[in-house]
Amino acid sequence: MRTLGIVLAAAGLCLLAPGPAPLGAQVKQTKETFGKLLGGKKDKDDNAKAAEKEETIEETYQQIKEFAVGLYNKPGSEFKELVDKQYREVMREHAQTAFETNQSAHSEVKYIMEDRFRVFSGLYDNLLVQDLVNRIGQSVVPKNSDRLFAFKLKASPIPSAETLSTGTIYVSTGLVAMLDNKAQLAYVLAHEGAHVYKEHWKTRIMLQAAAEEYAKERQQNAEHIRQRVALWGGLIGAGIGGIAGRSATGVAEGAVIGGVAGFAVGSALGPKPPVIVDWNAKEEDEADDLAFQWVKAANLSPKEIPGVYVALKGAGAQDNRTTLGFLGSPERVLQRAKRVADLLAQEEKDPGFAKKQWITSDPDFDLLLAEVQRDNGVLAYEYDMLQMARDNLGKSVKVKDKDPTALYFYGKILQLTAKTDAERSDAQKYFRLAADNDRRNQNFGAYLHRATALLNPQATETDKQQAVAFLKQYLDDYYRSRIQERETVNYPPHLETIYDYLGRLGEYNYVVDGSKAKLTYAAQETDSPGAATTAAAAGPAARPAAAPVKKTGAK
Repeated sequence: MRTLGIVLAAAGLCLLAPGPAPLGAQVKQTKETFGKLLGGKKDKDDNAKAAEKEETIEETYQQIKEFAVGLYNKPGSEFKELVDKQYREVMREHAQTAFETNQSAHSEVKYIMEDRFRVFSGLYDNLLVQDLVNRIGQSVVPKNSDRLFAFKLKASPIPSAETLSTGTIYVSTGLVAMLDNKAQLAYVLAHEGAHVYKEHWKTRIMLQAAAEEYAKERQQNAEHIRQRVALWGGLIGAGIGGIAGRSATGVAEGAVIGGVAGFAVGSALGPKPPVIVDWNAKEEDEADDLAFQWVKAANLSPKEIPGVYVALKGAGAQDNRTTLGFLGSPERVLQRAKRVADLLAQEEKDPGFAKKQWITSDPDFDLLLAEVQRDNGVLAYEYDMLQMARDNLGKSVKVKDKDPTALYFYGKILQLTAKTDAERSDAQKYFRLAADNDRRNQNFGAYLHRATALLNPQATETDKQQAVAFLKQYLDDYYRSRIQERETVNYPPHLETIYDYLGRLGEYNYVVDGSKAKLTYAAQETDSPGAATTAAAAGPAARPAAAPVKKTGAK
């Protein structure tokens, strides 16, 4: 894991062009694309120097690692006892992190002016999406491994990942939303899992523990060696007034496979600034190679992997408020992208590779991805992460073209960022679609935006009458929504997700009715003192199919 926070890359970046082009042509295009991204002669010279420096660092790393492994495997080694003790402590800390994270799932509905939306924090509360992310992760890790893994999704617009030594891997909604398909997510999860599988956390402890002994044996400066080892496995707190040092948990957090460090921009990202672990290049390459093989073994398309690196190359280009560019390593991203391109070129030599029917994605994944993109797009909109919001919501409405929340907030971001009358007109189209598909009258703001678009000196009498109807509808729907909200306080906090599930089953009109449930319980208690207990076990009553509310002339 290149544990550095990143921002969503610019929309439209795709390393391998779609279509039936032969793999050889795609690999050639991959190399040409990265040749352009790499820049001119000066850039190439600088990159060559950086690569040479990286090679020297890797050689030293490998020497110290081999020395540490020798100490660890020595019979009766006190060094082994020390490393194992520290590793157990890290695992205890990570178990506590997992416990706290598992208690963190939270979502609530907020009313801000004309908008009604859910705010997520902690674990993302969509069980279907959580299960899908976990199943994809489990599908790529080795079936014969003694290690157990858990892959979970956290609600945060910053694309990031956390890997615990205990086998739990967290990815953020911001990260999942930036991907295009199932194969790319599988690679990301496989890369994270590879760090656990190869016990890179234990390697970090071994390197730190062996530094002084290594310096003594080689007659080198012990402080210099300790500093170098600290840089390989160092923790860097990024944020407002970011600090260097170890966090309480030591969790490796950041963007999965390289890029630019992100910082917390609000409570939705957690109360503490991200703690970033920069794995050594050798460990990154090892995780990259293993992830490539795992994805291939799961019959998922390795040809999709380079697209992830192209996104990383564009990290921060659209919104540098969420980057700390000095911490990123664009050269390493390009080196690793080239490494993947070389792996693909090598695989192409096998005739069976080109003929194989690789899995890129599937409809179930695409639908659930669209839900994540909708929810993350709304979060990004509220943080004024404009490009991310526009990209996420734009992708969501292509799949969920009747989802009123996705349509409404896509209209909002289009209107906010519109530079021309044509773009503003496009925003109005999505407000209209949001209103037309809003069976539960929850995106009432669409009527207000449609009305204000008609309030101009050129408005005709018909326009004015239409604006009046829109404003009345906005007021009626807003009032109705607030009344209903008070009646649903004892229903699950993820009620909106349950509505999503009902929509997948073709039920779009059902609305829970808290007042009716109260009357039902009261009647049961009156008829039979013991009936209330039975009814409570059966669950609350609700309207089976609420008829669409009659509009007041708005169209």
